[in-house]
Amino acid sequence: MRILVINPFGGTEFRGRDNLERIKRPDTEFDMINIAEGYPLKNNQWLYFKHACTGPTLEKVMWAEREGYDGVFVSCQLDIGLYEARTLVDIPVTGTLESAALFAYTMGKHFALLSVDKQNGEIQRDLLRLYGLERNLVSIIPIDIDANDLYPERTSEDAVFERVVKATELARDRDGAELVIPGCTLFGSLLSHRRQAFASLGVPSVDGMTAGFKLAEMRAELNRMGAMPAASRAGYFMHPPKADFQTLRKFDGKPDYLYGPKGRN
Repeated sequence: MRILVINPFGGTEFRGRDNLERIKRPDTEFDMINIAEGYPLKNNQWLYFKHACTGPTLEKVMWAEREGYDGVFVSCQLDIGLYEARTLVDIPVTGTLESAALFAYTMGKHFALLSVDKQNGEIQRDLLRLYGLERNLVSIIPIDIDANDLYPERTSEDAVFERVVKATELARDRDGAELVIPGCTLFGSLLSHRRQAFASLGVPSVDGMTAGFKLAEMRAELNRMGAMPAASRAGYFMHPPKADFQTLRKFDGKPDYLYGPKGRN
């Protein structure tokens, strides 16, 4: 099993590889890459930035299928290009927020989202609405640390952990949250690293990186077995028309990963 993990920004999650090595299947191999050659920023929390990093992320998704990966995991709580990617490739593509919310629905009735800031939380609320997974969301609580500052060279892990603990206590005591979803993988993986200390709060953290990667493994296995396709092509996730796709790729000077010599007919 080969999974490509994409950090859809110009940096790499500093605990990402350790986090995934801990939970991957023994027969799973994965590569973790970013999109620094197409998007230089180490964060993408603003709407325009989210738009700007989508194209380079989709390039990596299409490349992954061509290179023989069995699945792709987009490791960012904004699920950059997730739905667009599913229209393009015939291997499963998962994201963190969608996966974390799906897991949350199996673990408890009410969950809170811990966002980096207020506006980013509202973007994620919109995504949960799109997915049909907002119903059990009881609150969005910002920890008020910019994504750029979540890297350990900018803010200590102890300081980040303290903010997250306070937000979790508020979600538990004020809002009745039974679990929390970290709104950024940069501190979600920190909670997984400190899971024993965090467990004392009595409110589990659903790490979107863990959830998204494991879902990618499962979906990739089912796809390889022929038991479940990557996506339905009957409607929303239909492939783009071949002629128009090729015209656009040629216009942009991009390789035709989908319909070229090694692509689909």
